[in-house]
Amino acid sequence: MNLVFVSAEAAPFSKAGGLADVAGSLPEALTPYLDSVTTITPLYGQIDTEKHNILATGERGHIDMGEETFHYALHQLNDPDATAHVIFIECAPLFGRQGIYTKANGEGFDDNNIRYFFFQLVVLDVLTRGIVKADLLHCNDHHTGLLPLLLKDTDLSTRTVFTIHNFLYHGHFSVADCANLPDGIVKHLTRTQWDNFSALLEGIDHSDVVTTVSPGYAKELIEGINVDAHSHTILQRAIHKFSGIVNGIDTSYWNPEKDQYTPHHYSAENIHGKMDNKLALLKETGLDADTDAPLFGSISRLVENKGFPLIVDLLDEFVALGAKFVFLGSGDPVITDQLQSAQQKHPGRIAFDAGFNEPLAHLIEAGSDIFLMPSRFEPCGLNQLYSLRYGTIPLVNRTGGLGDTVSDYKGNDGTGFVFEPYELDALRNAMKRTLQVFKSEDQWSSLIQRAMAEDFSWDQSAKQYYNLYKS
Repeated sequence: MNLVFVSAEAAPFSKAGGLADVAGSLPEALTPYLDSVTTITPLYGQIDTEKHNILATGERGHIDMGEETFHYALHQLNDPDATAHVIFIECAPLFGRQGIYTKANGEGFDDNNIRYFFFQLVVLDVLTRGIVKADLLHCNDHHTGLLPLLLKDTDLSTRTVFTIHNFLYHGHFSVADCANLPDGIVKHLTRTQWDNFSALLEGIDHSDVVTTVSPGYAKELIEGINVDAHSHTILQRAIHKFSGIVNGIDTSYWNPEKDQYTPHHYSAENIHGKMDNKLALLKETGLDADTDAPLFGSISRLVENKGFPLIVDLLDEFVALGAKFVFLGSGDPVITDQLQSAQQKHPGRIAFDAGFNEPLAHLIEAGSDIFLMPSRFEPCGLNQLYSLRYGTIPLVNRTGGLGDTVSDYKGNDGTGFVFEPYELDALRNAMKRTLQVFKSEDQWSSLIQRAMAEDFSWDQSAKQYYNLYKS
């Protein structure tokens, strides 16, 4: 079986979110099961081709879109340690700029629809020309949502899997945008209730199999939770081919035994280094160097859906109860201002770093006692998985992948603290439960042991995808 995995971003080359982590890890994990695995992704201007040893293949082509013709060139990763192939699509006018989806000010590029129409049409061209062989095409999110339909207009017998990483992003496009698509495709598109089209819904409708990134999230979508009426109709139509597979994590990169970013290494068998990392984190962030006080960590986009309205309302109360907090992230200016104000109000008890800081992210995972992740909804989530691996106990809302991957503490069972419904009092009670258990060294130590024993490596997820591919 020859698999082609198509993604608008792929770590470590380009990354805007969790999709990049999946595209960077899952194809490699699948190679033991398949004849060949090839990832196809754009060659963005921010990608350092020399650093990653990305070389031109000599293959070129062009795509006619409306009244314009765009030329492309293919490049490939030359890494002797990689078992999956990676092909990059170069087109300077569309991809040769800084940023993946957005400008420096956070606004989306005006021509994103054209950019990702082109991306999909190049993938189609590469397959129909036989440059890459695909028995199965694995598409991801709305940037690739038209490929299952486009393939049906060819002589290829390629089957398609479409994965929803986040249902919030539909890739809506207008009737006028359709001028950039092949003529025969438009008649098969389904208009939404807003009189436009959704690339995400087209992927769901026309693919052979649909997956999302956790069983819990799949269940929520099918039940219509946070889903509009038109989309729910499409999802219900796909119920016979719908499933959820939890994302894995890169256990070599996120590994407390040899993490390049943490000063002290540790394991489930020898946990002492975790306390040393806690002290290092307190010093790094300017918090009081009291390791006995419970430390909540958070690494997140600062948006309402991540639970920050609840968190902000509880900070004063839990600082008074002896807790400390460290936050890392960027996003909504209102939430940013609230966290900065909280830091000023409680120096030595609350720390906030507004931005992206990979070394600090690893130190927060390794040095915190509790990872605070009360998302209103979460398709899968990765930080709770990193936290389990690092023995940092996750506190989560029972939604999507969070409910699938964290089991609630019940004495001799459980790997974290889970609350529901998504309400202030429910989070308050969960945090109080957490502080109560933290006071017992024996109970907390056992909880850490159970958390670190969990296996969310990509190996587990890859086996599930392979079985799906076979079907």
